[in-house]
Amino acid sequence: MDHGAYVKSSFQESFETFKILAENALVQSQVVKAAEMIIHSYQNKGALFIAGNGGSAADAQHIAAEMVGKLALDRTPLPAYAMTVDSSLLTAVGNDYGYNEIFSRQVEGLMKPQDVFLGITTSGNSENLLRAFKMCREKGVKSILLSGKEGGEAQKQNLADVVILAPGVHTARIQECHIAIYHTICFLTEKALVESGHIQYRNKK
Repeated sequence: MDHGAYVKSSFQESFETFKILAENALVQSQVVKAAEMIIHSYQNKGALFIAGNGGSAADAQHIAAEMVGKLALDRTPLPAYAMTVDSSLLTAVGNDYGYNEIFSRQVEGLMKPQDVFLGITTSGNSENLLRAFKMCREKGVKSILLSGKEGGEAQKQNLADVVILAPGVHTARIQECHIAIYHTICFLTEKALVESGHIQYRNKK
């Protein structure tokens, strides 16, 4: 195997996928809608809850860190929760109710109508996320699907209020686009909330 050729090919594939993303007007409009939904939630004392499996679980934690911490400039923290980090809760629910209930149980027990649920699944077929989206509908909680390709069952069943489908043939490329997408959402959110006076920049160094 020619490692150098593989690296070049991999980088080229990433570049071409991001070019598709940069030219996709529908994705861009959905990113704006997702940001506006989250902004409205924060303006009404809501919070952002994020869930995913595997690499998407890491993305959930990444997003929560950006919101509670900061994206760039020091500013007022924003409430965001990765629904993947409480090992006692996850193992208790997984053991007593099954792994497919680990997120829906949290939606039911923790979320309020003014909150927003962001479910990340590259395939759109993760059963525990499908159930979480359905619980959002039952509770009147707004939801965002961040997925890839055709959005799988989550899109087919029209489970989310906003749907963002990243381009990419392979999971890795979809996940790379997801990072760019949610960084953009975080930036739009904090910029809008600073401009509206709901949060403040603290140190502009």
